[in-house]
Amino acid sequence: MKVLERLEKCKGEHWVEIERLIRETVEAYTPAGSLLVEMCTYHLQTGGKRLRALIPLLTAEALETDPVRVRPFGAACEMLHNATLVHDDLQDGDTVRRGQDTVWKHWSAAQAINLGDAMFYYALALVGRLEFPAEARAAAAETLLRGTVRVIDGQVREFLLKDDPAPTVDKYLAVIEGKTAGLFEIPIAGAARLAAAPSPVVNAVESAARDLGVVFQIQDDLLDLYGEKGRDRRGSDIAEGKISALVVHALGRAPATEATRLRAILAKPREQTTDADVEEVDRLFRSCGSVRFAVEEIERRERAVAERAELRAIPRLHELLVGLGDAFLEPIRPVVRELRRA
Repeated sequence: MKVLERLEKCKGEHWVEIERLIRETVEAYTPAGSLLVEMCTYHLQTGGKRLRALIPLLTAEALETDPVRVRPFGAACEMLHNATLVHDDLQDGDTVRRGQDTVWKHWSAAQAINLGDAMFYYALALVGRLEFPAEARAAAAETLLRGTVRVIDGQVREFLLKDDPAPTVDKYLAVIEGKTAGLFEIPIAGAARLAAAPSPVVNAVESAARDLGVVFQIQDDLLDLYGEKGRDRRGSDIAEGKISALVVHALGRAPATEATRLRAILAKPREQTTDADVEEVDRLFRSCGSVRFAVEEIERRERAVAERAELRAIPRLHELLVGLGDAFLEPIRPVVRELRRA
């Protein structure tokens, strides 16, 4: 069974209970009548793949641990992921998330900050509902806490990168290995620790999760221009001035005049970025080989996951992690062949 099918099966078997855990925990830790409950429900009902909720369960299962026991940790990872989305939408100026107004747009910037802050603590409260020995619960909480700070640090680095006069691919990857990869490392490594996996396996899982996070982010960068990202317009990343894998590669290889023009477009206010600007940047990415670079980096990271000996020694775990890389690319697979020729 392919990982996408396993994720769907896992969702059918566990999501209702995970959702119940989330609802009960939010209500238990929030004063009666608080707007936080309404805002949290509003944001979570937009849906999504629920990857961070499901991946810990599949990881535990691959390591011969009952996934039911790991549900609270899956719920915590899903809550953490959505906390970052609430804050990201505000910081990036996104007004639409999965077809509805974002929290800051629906209420206000201040209330979005309040909700995101609360959701970080809801995540920690969900870890406390694990029915594991105290030492294992403490290890899961430590994984969540340290990982959360790495994710936030990645966000800090991303904003610094926007103002960096010489952004590089290495600097970009440092951002992604914190911000995006952290949101995969936490659920995968945390579940491995709950399953009492040996340290070499946990270390290999952490490294693989970082590679998978980079795969996920670069495909997301590509999806913004060449697929359907579910945002308010094609090229939203360009309109908000995001420093993507495509941007850092192009800035390092474009002639000076074209690099200056790219920076000028990225510096425009979001509402002033035109469709013609987006098309111009697209042509530059293609002419500089930036699209090809992005596809090749995805393939390199996928190979790194597949070749790790510690993972190959546990066939079910290896199959899961390799399959996740394939699943991450599913939204953009119809255009990958064309992108390879770019």
